[in-house]
Amino acid sequence: MVFLSLEGSFINPTLMEPFGLTLIEAVAYGLPVVATKNGGPVDILKALNNGLLIDPHDHKSIEEALLKLVADKNLWLECRKNGLKNIHRFSWPEHCRNYLSHVEFSTEGDSKLNGEMDPVARQKQIIEAIMCRVSSTGNSNASCYFPGRRQRLVMVAADCYDSDGNIAEEAFQAVVINVMKVVRPGIRSGRVCVMLQTGLSFQETIEALNNFQVNMEEFDVVVCNGGSEMYYPWKDLMAYTDYEAYAEYAWPGENIRSTIPRFAKVDDGEENDIVEYASACSSRCYSYSVKPGAMIQKIDELRQRLRMRGLRCNLVYTHAGLRLNVIPLFASRKQALRYLSVKWGIDLSKVVVFVGEKGDTDYEELVSGIQKTLVLKGAVEYGNERLLRSEESYKREDVLSQDSPNIIYAEKSYEDCVIFQQFWSISKYHDFCF
Repeated sequence: MVFLSLEGSFINPTLMEPFGLTLIEAVAYGLPVVATKNGGPVDILKALNNGLLIDPHDHKSIEEALLKLVADKNLWLECRKNGLKNIHRFSWPEHCRNYLSHVEFSTEGDSKLNGEMDPVARQKQIIEAIMCRVSSTGNSNASCYFPGRRQRLVMVAADCYDSDGNIAEEAFQAVVINVMKVVRPGIRSGRVCVMLQTGLSFQETIEALNNFQVNMEEFDVVVCNGGSEMYYPWKDLMAYTDYEAYAEYAWPGENIRSTIPRFAKVDDGEENDIVEYASACSSRCYSYSVKPGAMIQKIDELRQRLRMRGLRCNLVYTHAGLRLNVIPLFASRKQALRYLSVKWGIDLSKVVVFVGEKGDTDYEELVSGIQKTLVLKGAVEYGNERLLRSEESYKREDVLSQDSPNIIYAEKSYEDCVIFQQFWSISKYHDFCF
């Protein structure tokens, strides 16, 4: 370690770094750093001025940054000096001083500081001022929404489509209405949040729920386009901007838009096998319509082709394999669930997910995990497993444990009585809802 502190540098090329404690530790040893241009490292290097930021997807920029630090002795020494000089900014004493100074500033408008005031009384005054300020802000900004005392989350993610890629109206309506009927006592008691996840576009989701006479405001959050967009129905369908900013990192955007039709076709495919579906596209989701019967690349093959050209994204076949959604790398339905679990402070073990026996190509990711999953038999007739990977690759049973205690299969159908019975067994219904 002494050798490293005199001669080396520290690199953290992670795709996403919320803070970067390893950077702080490296700086304390006198190491200049090369870190990802995302999250915490941006703020750390701005404060310490002791290294270089890189795009973790760009191997060339990583190489150039490392060579620059190694080759330029003066730059290396300057970064080392700046780091050791400024590292105190991330010490606990400094953190406490900053925190208290912000608290002091935030309460100045509510009460004037009396230098003779007893410290205990002053502390009480600060706490009361903060609580008053928090209670007065309310829920005016959807990006700051938290579900209060709700400590359970129900997610509905049944991919109900017919053979033409249209919504299977009867199945979709029955699943949504019956699940809502089962969990409504929990909603009324204020303990349960409900999230709808779908591969439909935002506009298609609104139209479907309106056609089925489902009150969209009963959902706390609606996730569309395979996890790339998140909306609050109760807040005038306001987009969740924090999630958008999180999901957009390293999104190739327009650079990938025209590339997909060329790469998604097989070598001897026709020109119109896959074309852009403009009405379902958004800034974070490019949708493509697949011609029925067309031979197209499977997800693992298409992903490999794109990665070889430095294009990283999530790919999801939906609508019975007749639509391809291309979304940011950090966007997916499972990622949206994890994001809200952390944001709202709801443990994943207290989440129940309703799915069909099959679904979009993100189905396996959606079902796996520590959350409870209730599989509704007969709810989904057409899945997309055949478009996920080649026949020589691993099988679904290699990924999903057939005897997992977290997955329960409805024995008969997706009727509400069956849902209720299975929901009771998987979640201890009374404790979950009340």
